Amino acid sequence: MSLMRSSAHSASTSGVLNQMPRFAILLGCVLTIAVSAISFGQETTPSEQAPPKAPTSGQVWVQDIPGTASSLIMRPVTLPDGGEMWVMEREVTWNLFDVFIFRLDEKKKKSSPDSDAVTRPTKPYIAVDRGFGHNDYPALSMSLQNAVQFAKWISAKTGRTYRIPTVDEWKMICAQAAIPADQLDAYAWCDSNSEEKTHPVAKKKADALGLHDLYGNVGEWCLTGGTPEKPEGVLMGGGYESPENALNCESNQPYDMMWNDSDPQFPKSVWWFADAAYVGIRLVCTDDGPTKALSNSKDDDHGDE
Repeated sequence: MSLMRSSAHSASTSGVLNQMPRFAILLGCVLTIAVSAISFGQETTPSEQAPPKAPTSGQVWVQDIPGTASSLIMRPVTLPDGGEMWVMEREVTWNLFDVFIFRLDEKKKKSSPDSDAVTRPTKPYIAVDRGFGHNDYPALSMSLQNAVQFAKWISAKTGRTYRIPTVDEWKMICAQAAIPADQLDAYAWCDSNSEEKTHPVAKKKADALGLHDLYGNVGEWCLTGGTPEKPEGVLMGGGYESPENALNCESNQPYDMMWNDSDPQFPKSVWWFADAAYVGIRLVCTDDGPTKALSNSKDDDHGDE
């Protein structure tokens, strides 16, 4: 610009006028490039995006949850018949579970008729995070019925089938995760290192499947039977209070009425446990649908947050 001003002062009036069209053309090119760069850097909203392709075999992908700021990293697991299912890389955190229980998507008018139709739990009457932490911390203390409804809500939000895994499915996932029994401190928050509290997800080392916290932090609901209306299940994987010898692919913790012993309500809540701060969720997905492809790197920093 200083060079152009110097030239303008030294040139005749006619010379300046002759240069104006060239300057206008140059300015127009610069503005066009700038606008293009800005447009290129902007992300389109989900409604403006073309439907993404279903994941290919062995692919890691990200599931955006419409109406929320959260997404789930889904990692492939090979089934005995050679097929695939996908499992959440990280345990469900409060970042997403809060939207579910407090109906934050409805309040912001970002819900859908399908997700609105899903029965949601009553709001907790206590600080269910126990003061451990909230942002990026695993959601906890939900009943199995609560967990099942959460999976239905995610399914309604995404148009895919998300659900609580069965015990056999969790054991299969655990076997493929191949967590070394002599290196549990590197992979799990348990009684020897947790300081009697949960910790933010994905702070421990990822296992062979790329999953975090499969052992420890919070136990994960798994189905053993029952009906859709009255599911039955156990916790797998152990939690922050579990001893190291309980962190394996076989140990489980069945439901105990003492998990809600101090609940002052009558009848006691069917949605929340007043005395079980080690109960959590990790969902599996069993069909294709809208996804965002992600590389197979185990170091990608996305998740339920």
